Amino acid sequence: MEKVAIVTGSSSGIGFETSLALAREGYFTYATMRDTTKSNKIKEIAQKENLKINVLELDVDDEKSVKSAIAQILDQKQRIDVLVNNAGWGLWGCVEDVSVDEFKEQFETNFFSIIRLIQEVAPTMRKQSSGTIVNVSSVVGRIGFPASPAYISSKFALEGLSES
Repeated sequence: MEKVAIVTGSSSGIGFETSLALAREGYFTYATMRDTTKSNKIKEIAQKENLKINVLELDVDDEKSVKSAIAQILDQKQRIDVLVNNAGWGLWGCVEDVSVDEFKEQFETNFFSIIRLIQEVAPTMRKQSSGTIVNVSSVVGRIGFPASPAYISSKFALEGLSES
């Protein structure tokens, strides 16, 4: 039985490398990203190495996009074995310089999107009696430092969610 992995934020960095690593381990990997025009490099590597990677558009901040992508994956593969919640970004600035709306945007991607994805994937994993969810966080989710309260607090929240 072919194992299926989903990685968010796969256009660069940790998500890009994680998608390749999972595919190299034999997983059929859905490398998801908001902007699929950034997928050329991962597609080239997948083709060169004969890896099973499917680039899929997914905006983690958009509930309809999440539901649609997960439904498409389940329609194609009927299972999900690994979910890597990697999509995220950092907002820097002192608390008095960052608006409440900017805090909300930071939390939308770095925290609430992860809840959204877990809620879509967990029922399938429970039904399968197997599955792994990995939430990519940051050391600043454990140890804060000045001038990045929105990012740090979103990662502290993610740490709490992951431990619950």
